Amino acid sequence: MLKFFCISFLALGAGLALIASAGLVAVLLNSSGLPLVSFSAVILALTFASLAGMIGIIGLARAVPENPDLTKETPSSPDWRSSIQHLSGLTTYLGVPLGHLLGPWITWLIWRRHAPWLDANGRAALNFALTISIFYVSCLILVFFFIGFILLGLLMVFHIWVLVRNAWRASVNLPARYPLSINFLR
Repeated sequence: MLKFFCISFLALGAGLALIASAGLVAVLLNSSGLPLVSFSAVILALTFASLAGMIGIIGLARAVPENPDLTKETPSSPDWRSSIQHLSGLTTYLGVPLGHLLGPWITWLIWRRHAPWLDANGRAALNFALTISIFYVSCLILVFFFIGFILLGLLMVFHIWVLVRNAWRASVNLPARYPLSINFLR
């Protein structure tokens, strides 16, 4: 029953994100013909989409039991999949709604049972994606006071820089280090 609610929240978040993305395109393409209320509706839809997606992903990720058999040793040679786990958060900049959440979550689900370092890198990337979502929602709320536009730009640069840095760290067998990350998953 819990999985049903979590999947429902995730689907609600994805649906709202698609609607908000279409609304954002409409606002940007025809900014003179649409009232200001439509911009507010897009911002609120993006905020609720991100929150619903976070609730769904946290619930589904916590429902996955941790695998105690796997030791936390590092691999002898770099694995390309651990770098992909970190870079998957960039899919949001390719136009995938909630891509910053769905990318790390999907890659972690697919590869977590293959090796302990893939599970550790995936959990770190997913924790950071959830943390960035909180910052993203805060910036979206502050957009109404103009400071949110500046903070969104800074957050975007910070997000890209941290993901690329951790993908490089994973490519040379160093552990992931995400600053300001909250450990939603252990």
